[in-house]
Amino acid sequence: MVVKEAWIAKWTFYLYYKNKEELYEHIMDDILEHWLIYMQDLVKSTPDIKERFYLHMIGSLGFFQKNEIIKNLINWNPDYYIGKINDEYLSIKHIEFMKILSWNEFTDVKFISFVANIKGFFASIINNKNCFKTNDEFEDFVMNFAAVIVNGLFWDYESIKSDKSFKEIQNQCIKLKK
Repeated sequence: MVVKEAWIAKWTFYLYYKNKEELYEHIMDDILEHWLIYMQDLVKSTPDIKERFYLHMIGSLGFFQKNEIIKNLINWNPDYYIGKINDEYLSIKHIEFMKILSWNEFTDVKFISFVANIKGFFASIINNKNCFKTNDEFEDFVMNFAAVIVNGLFWDYESIKSDKSFKEIQNQCIKLKK
């Protein structure tokens, strides 16, 4: 099917790739390389870290919407986990990109991982675009939501956390429902 769609002979395909898995990994590596260049350019062109995160969050959604492979990976579609492309590999790459975006302003690995997870959560918003009546409504929500997330990241989020445990808070809410 690949050689038929590409209009090439089978032997030409196998001259460059051992199998479809290797071709897919090459495509993913190419996407990630372009993404790396984008991140590096964003760091150079936008010195303010808050603005950089904000632009990255909004700008990346358009790329995700147009790229079926990335959209399926965001949706955790197991059909797109092929060869070395899996959750662990993508998580490592995502954290690497967040390190570039933070430009060494954050060195806490736990925080960078937290930011990467928030970015992944934010990217999943494209799965719910149909919840909005118009594209303008969706875009307005995305811009506001990105602003809330970025401002939250750069605020002292530790200061608001309760001294109660997660379970204690949950149990308190359960009592309220009764």
